[in-house]
Amino acid sequence: MNQKTLIGFILIGAILLFWPTYLDLVSPKTQKTEELSPVKEVVVENKNNQTFAPPLKEKAVSSALKNIFTVKTPLFTAGVSNKNGGSLDSFLVTKHLKKEEDTLDLIDGENKNNLLVSYINQSGEEIFLNGLWGELRPMVISGNNSAILSEENPTTTLSYILQVGDQTIQKDLTFSYDSYKIVVNTNLRDIRDEILDGRFRLDWLGGLPITEPKQDAMFLEGLVGQSGDIESYRLGSSGIFGGSSSDIERDTKQYTGQAEFVGYRTKYFGVFFVPQKTDFVELSKYSAGGRAAIDIVTSQNINFEKVDLFLGPLEYEEISLLNVGIEEKILGWQWLSSVSWLVYWVMTLLYDLIPNYGIVVVLFAVLIKTITYPLMAKQLRSSKKMQELNPLMNTIKTKYKNNPTVQQQKIAALFQEHKINPLAGCLPMLVQMPILMSVFMVFRNTIEFRGESFVFWIKDLSAADTLFMFGEIPFNVLPFLMAASMYYTMQASTAAQPGGGDPAQEATQKMMKYMFPGMMFFLFYSFPSGLNLYYLCFNLMQIAQQKIINKEA
Repeated sequence: MNQKTLIGFILIGAILLFWPTYLDLVSPKTQKTEELSPVKEVVVENKNNQTFAPPLKEKAVSSALKNIFTVKTPLFTAGVSNKNGGSLDSFLVTKHLKKEEDTLDLIDGENKNNLLVSYINQSGEEIFLNGLWGELRPMVISGNNSAILSEENPTTTLSYILQVGDQTIQKDLTFSYDSYKIVVNTNLRDIRDEILDGRFRLDWLGGLPITEPKQDAMFLEGLVGQSGDIESYRLGSSGIFGGSSSDIERDTKQYTGQAEFVGYRTKYFGVFFVPQKTDFVELSKYSAGGRAAIDIVTSQNINFEKVDLFLGPLEYEEISLLNVGIEEKILGWQWLSSVSWLVYWVMTLLYDLIPNYGIVVVLFAVLIKTITYPLMAKQLRSSKKMQELNPLMNTIKTKYKNNPTVQQQKIAALFQEHKINPLAGCLPMLVQMPILMSVFMVFRNTIEFRGESFVFWIKDLSAADTLFMFGEIPFNVLPFLMAASMYYTMQASTAAQPGGGDPAQEATQKMMKYMFPGMMFFLFYSFPSGLNLYYLCFNLMQIAQQKIINKEA
């Protein structure tokens, strides 16, 4: 590769990397926002004043005042409102916080209208029970408006009631001290004669706030589990250098048939409904408040009242407790879930021994290279033998260039004479690929890296290791080191190759020696520092092993 070509590739890569920043500077986007789907107000009657909204026939008697009850656990602190008969007004997680975060609230202005119950009456009108319900809790009488859960006081149930006509309906929310799962029980049986087909809806409106602005767009998706398979409903636009989550075209997708779960995830957090039984769920995506939003709907029979709500960080163990298979998705590709689980298990085991994820990443790279060394050595030795035969192969190609059949026979005989299997260099790589791909997906997805620092400037393994900014452009150190180590790895692999090979092949290898590290640099530039740290250590181990193989006689 000549100097002009190399400079050309570098300039192309720089343009691709900084083009989005340039566009933001010269033509900043005007944020388009859409309001949440309009909700039809139910008729509400309270002690202080009466409001009627014809033509609805039902009327619901509710509390006159909004009240927030606080539930505090070791995992989160939730503010529960009597609006909608028990909805989450706030949900502050206490784990996986970054150093600059005092709190992280999974409820914002766009998703406060959650856990909304509705049904269609016999006249075909949809009734939304979105008023202020009454509270049925002993704590209200005693004046205590909070509950602290612990091993000694493991659960609490908040109950809300609403009168519809002459009948009373009730919704219960049960919290546990050691789980992000909230059991929602909606009892509408007393008004079954008013409900068409005996079915009601439970909605989560507005999705989740964006917590990783530079990364979330690549992960935003609705998820539905049906018959053991997980269907994905993508929201954000994504690309190599990020994406947009603030301009989503409104769309709705419906799923009929038995569904094990339905929900929505960002990179590190999720909200999921696990109904007792449902045969219809719906996801609607749109933009609201400058971010992606999604409405989650389950349709259930009033005889199947229970729904497990999961709201919180996508920790593998916590998600696994739902027992519906979501954990197979959060670590990466579902078809690699078994290998990804093994990678995750080893990673957490190392962390139990050495509680620093930066050190765990380094040790993991050493461990993977040690385990795969026999395969890699076989691959390198096979490649080295092939290189040694290049002069003889070139002679055969030149001598029999007009007779391809004889040429192939002579080359096959040459391989047999020197006991070389041309596939020996490929098979070890194919065996390693599932492991390497799983490591990539787990290290890129795992929430355990969030807020975890390592050394010096590496303050957060889940984010890029920005040392300083050039205006709006971040200077990330590890991608430079990773690309340089990859270049040196390729350099070491060709150092011991004998001369006299195919000139065209040598030119291609020389070009790839520059191109491949350059491509990986631009691809990984905005990736989490934990992932870049892993590949840097991986490449350093590769260089050491390559030198050992090159020194063999």
